[in-house]
Amino acid sequence: QPSGTALGGVNPAAPRPLGGAGGDAGGLAAVPNLYVKGDIAPTWKVGLGLSVPFGLQTEYEPDWIGRFQAIKSELDTLNVNPSVAYKVNDKISVGGGVSYQQINAELSSAVNYVALVFAAAGAGAAALVPAGNAEGTVKITGDDNALGWNLGAMFAVAPETRLGVSYRSAIKYKVTGSATFSNAPTALTGNLDTPVSLHIEMPDSASVALQQKLGANLALLGDVTWTHWSRIQDLTIERSNGSVLNRTPENFRNTWRIGVGATNRLSDAWSLKLGVAYDRTPVNDTDRTPRLPDQDRTWLSFGGQYRSSQNGTLDLGYAHLFVKQASINQNAGNVTAFGLVSGNYKSSIDIFGAQFTYRF
Repeated sequence: QPSGTALGGVNPAAPRPLGGAGGDAGGLAAVPNLYVKGDIAPTWKVGLGLSVPFGLQTEYEPDWIGRFQAIKSELDTLNVNPSVAYKVNDKISVGGGVSYQQINAELSSAVNYVALVFAAAGAGAAALVPAGNAEGTVKITGDDNALGWNLGAMFAVAPETRLGVSYRSAIKYKVTGSATFSNAPTALTGNLDTPVSLHIEMPDSASVALQQKLGANLALLGDVTWTHWSRIQDLTIERSNGSVLNRTPENFRNTWRIGVGATNRLSDAWSLKLGVAYDRTPVNDTDRTPRLPDQDRTWLSFGGQYRSSQNGTLDLGYAHLFVKQASINQNAGNVTAFGLVSGNYKSSIDIFGAQFTYRF
C-alpha cells in the first residue's frame, strides 16, 4: 500500500487531488502451456511447445495517488517453440529449437494537463486550463514478433544421477503502436495522439538442473537459473518523429534463481512432490516503479501426480510466494508532473497448476 505527497502541483494555486492508495493492483491471470512430442527415429525426437515465458499485469484504481505514473500495465508474450532432440548414446542427449515469440503491451496513466500547459506556455496559460480538463489519461498499446533460439543437453553422469543444461537466447523487439490521450484541453488538442515505438530486448537465460535418485521411489532435485536482465536499462517510448514521449530508467540487474525439491513415489499410481526456491528480482530499490513494484521472493510449493492409466497422468500443484516488502520513493524524474509515490508494497502470490499428460 503506497503513500505519498500531493500530486502534480505546478504552483500553489494548481495542485491536483492527492488520491488514495490504489487498492490491490494484482489479480487473477491464466498462464496456458501446451507441449507435444513425437518419435521420428529410435534416436531422434521432435516437439512443439506453446508457452508464456514473460508476463506482467498491474492495475490500480484510476484516482490513486500514483495515477500520473501508472494505472494499468499489461505485458503478454506467446512463445511457439518447435524443437528436435538427438540421443547420442546411453549417457548423452542433445537438443535445440527455434522460438517464434509475440509480445503485446498496454500501458496507461493519468496526465496532468495543467503541468503540461505550464511547461509549454507558463503559469498564465496553465491558470486558464478549465477544471474539467485538468486531468486526462494516456493509453499506449503496441505489439511485435521476433525470433530466438534455445539449446540443451542431458547427461547421465552416474547410474542414479542426471545433469541437464540449457540456454535460451535473448529476443529483440521493436514494439510499435499508438499513444491515445483523453480529455485534453483545447490548448493541447491536435498534437498529442501519435504513433509510438519501443525497443526492448527480453533477456537470455541459462539453467543447470540435477536429479539424484535415492532408491527406487525417492529422487532429489535441484536447479539454478541465471537470467540476463541487465539487458534492460531503460524503457524509452518514442514518437514517430523521433522525440521521446516517455523514458523510464529501470537499471535491471542480472538475477539468480535457486531451487531444491524432492519427488516420492507412494505407489504405482501416486507420487508426492515438494520444493522450495529463492528468486531474486531484477528491480533495484532506487528505480522501482508502480508498474513493477517487484522484490525478492521465496517459493514454497507442493503437489502430487496421479497416474490414471498406463497412458494418462494428472499433475496438480500449488505454490505460495513470500515476497519481501518493497520500498518505493519514485517521482518519475519530475515531481511537478508525476507527483511522488513514497511508501512500501506488501505482496504475496499464489499459483495453482494443473497438467494432464497423455501418451499415444
